[in-house]
Amino acid sequence: MLNKQTLFYGIAFGLLASFIWGGWPVFSKMATLQQITPWDITAIRFIVAGLILLPILLMRLPQTKTLLIKGIFLSIGAGVPYVLMATIGLTYAPSAHFGIIAPSTMLLFTTLGSIFLIGESITKLRLLGVACIFFGVIIVGANSLSSISGVTLQGDLMFVGCGLLWSSYTLLCKYWNIDAWMATALVSVISLALYLPGYLYLFPNNLSAMSLTTLLQQGMIQGVMTAILALYFYSKAVNLLGSSKGSVFAALVPPISLFLAVMLLQERITWAEQLGIVSVSIGILFALGLIKQRAINNPSHSS
Repeated sequence: MLNKQTLFYGIAFGLLASFIWGGWPVFSKMATLQQITPWDITAIRFIVAGLILLPILLMRLPQTKTLLIKGIFLSIGAGVPYVLMATIGLTYAPSAHFGIIAPSTMLLFTTLGSIFLIGESITKLRLLGVACIFFGVIIVGANSLSSISGVTLQGDLMFVGCGLLWSSYTLLCKYWNIDAWMATALVSVISLALYLPGYLYLFPNNLSAMSLTTLLQQGMIQGVMTAILALYFYSKAVNLLGSSKGSVFAALVPPISLFLAVMLLQERITWAEQLGIVSVSIGILFALGLIKQRAINNPSHSS
């Protein structure tokens, strides 16, 4: 049973990660519309994050050496393969599809992995919470998923792959109990080392052709906010709450993405999307055990 302080900090870190990730598909879609390729987005992300976090690995060199192989596996789940699959998928399918499909499939894979691989106990209330979350994301995405073309389906399948990759990072991070900063640094630096040489060989002039404003904007969004802060916040939430509980914050991505779409694109939220957001919120309360805890602390008298 988590104490109140651990639960509070775990929820706070999870919410911060969710708000950043809620904006990532929107801003990444904007980038692809500005003729910035998925390869460029991936390069900017890990150049910035890798260089910023490299000192952490150097200062903890003995630990870095022992975790190098594990870091490679973590980088598969949250590094270059994930980012490329997501950004290439965004060129085929709307950003709303990513916000719906990737978090829900990640939650499914993580819940199953928590039960069968890590051996976490999943209560009926938490299963009910997962069901409410899935119901919510299905409602939120009903309109956009109702008409799927072959190209769109290709992007959607990539988003399912993103959910699988990210769940592997979540489960391994918890199973190996790697410190949040260490996990974040390993993913960023290893991704930089493995990706940059090939990128520069294939696309030597892409970054130099971009304006300084574009590079700074994408560097902040992709490298600092998403690759460093969001990943650290998420890793910390998983470390404090456990992999199955920590993963439920990904379910906040769809409603956050919708609100950002309203603010940035002046889109209207339909009644179905509002119902979906309510369902997701209730599901998170169940999945985190907050409703059960409140019931224990304030038992109702039987009539």
